[in-house]
Amino acid sequence: MITQPMRKLIPFALAAAFIALSAVADDAPLVRTYVYLSPTYTIDKKYRSMEGPGSTESIYIDAQQEPPELLWIVGVKTEMVGEDGETPQLPELMCHVNVDLDATKHSAMFNLKRYTQTRLVTLSQGMINAQFPEGFAYPLASNEPLNLFTQVLNHNIEHPNNLKVRHRVTISYIRDKELKSPLKPLFNVGASGTVILDNSSSHPAAMPNMAMAEVTGSDAKPVDHTTSCLILPRAPNAVGTRSDYTDPQGHKVTGHWVVPPGHQVNHSDITWFMGLPMNASLHWAAAHLHPYAQSLTIRDTTTGETIFEVKATGPKDKVGLDKVETFTSEKGVPMFKDHKYELISVYDNPTQQNADSMASAFLALEDPAFVRPDEATLARRAADYLDSSRETAIVVRTNAGDFGLQLLHDLSPNAVRNFVRLARVGAFDHARISHLLPGVRAEVQTAPLSDVQKAAAIPYVAEHRQKVVAAMLTVCSENALTFNIALGPSTEQDEHCTPFASVGPGAEVLRIIGRVPTDRDGTPLANIEIKKIDVYENMNKLQANFAPPKEPSIGN
Repeated sequence: MITQPMRKLIPFALAAAFIALSAVADDAPLVRTYVYLSPTYTIDKKYRSMEGPGSTESIYIDAQQEPPELLWIVGVKTEMVGEDGETPQLPELMCHVNVDLDATKHSAMFNLKRYTQTRLVTLSQGMINAQFPEGFAYPLASNEPLNLFTQVLNHNIEHPNNLKVRHRVTISYIRDKELKSPLKPLFNVGASGTVILDNSSSHPAAMPNMAMAEVTGSDAKPVDHTTSCLILPRAPNAVGTRSDYTDPQGHKVTGHWVVPPGHQVNHSDITWFMGLPMNASLHWAAAHLHPYAQSLTIRDTTTGETIFEVKATGPKDKVGLDKVETFTSEKGVPMFKDHKYELISVYDNPTQQNADSMASAFLALEDPAFVRPDEATLARRAADYLDSSRETAIVVRTNAGDFGLQLLHDLSPNAVRNFVRLARVGAFDHARISHLLPGVRAEVQTAPLSDVQKAAAIPYVAEHRQKVVAAMLTVCSENALTFNIALGPSTEQDEHCTPFASVGPGAEVLRIIGRVPTDRDGTPLANIEIKKIDVYENMNKLQANFAPPKEPSIGN
């Protein structure tokens, strides 16, 4: 079976999605896989980390399910392949695969009251397969997008001759309805090591090789590492200031820094970075490191205990990382929201040139507060999210052409929700302009509504007293099941009406409607029909076609 991402909402959609089924035993749940092929990247020179070609795309791993259902992500892996999507390429050409949640929608779908971190997991050179412990998984609603960032690098090939490569990313998941026994839910927490930012040079790339400012942890004496002990410049290949932060002590710090020749041990307070929302047990962790890394450790500084340590190994004859270990524990290691934690990264740069460093950890902890939603609950939350989301896009399709709407969420939230809910259930399909008052308004009369459509409406509440102007849509207290289109400034009759949207693209359609001749009662002499109103989930990635303006025929 083949599924596709929601291509209407995704520009430049180049994904290929395949569903495969596997089961290791008769009583094991079916493990399905979604396979994503990135765009083709051309490697024409050497690239350090963060410098190579990359792109971001939104995918839905099982979007065909309607209503939405509960899915469980059990693993993510990536492979480097050729332009054909099959021929293996060198793993060392893989820089990043970031898998990110839509935090706002994820929180809405699972009714989360805590802050939801965006980054689910990062795969990077030396760590290209994230497999969560048996019986544990990340919950995801089938209508939630995942944002995939893929990027390549090239540390070693002097003349790549426009080598063509792609990422083949495989996401393994289980449908909740096919489980024989429940899975334990995970939630994601991220942390990054940092150094105090040295701004002594306006251009860090111009700085000479510098001696180590301080080597920490070498004397085995207890040290209170409330923040990084190192003062270093931002790496010259850092992506602007995206890795810069301000820590609780007010220090300007960076998570992408220089590693001079020699040995470097850096301790970073990550308590503030993680922001643990509750006490929980850690069951899996991955590290993101750069060449010449030796290890990453997270330590509970309240108790002095090591939470986990992972080692990194690189090739002897070239630059890169062959393997970065992951931490896995079915039993789990307890972590506490009122404890302090530090991240310790160890690098050893054997060259005579500055290198660059990152040291990030991606933690999967069991969620003791998770409440499993049934399909009816997910469907209701999905509808509520769409009704009130600022990303919702509306296109009104008429026989005089199509136009888009900008919803006035801040001014009239109740009226916006009412309109979107009615549009979703088809209440405005085949509605018509029943009355025209030139230069004032066009009144919309719906076709007879079903009981289900009527029940979708929200009781009218007077919200905003803003003066109505041309190209606004309004709803009035006497009939909240329809709307009017303003063709000019409001009149006294509009005082009990609430504007909830303004027309964006396609405004010429309104001018055509306003020019239609009427009889003495204001009834249009041409049939002007709203064929349907489309509701789209993501305004920023909308690729909807708009029918051009068209004069309706008189007498039809």
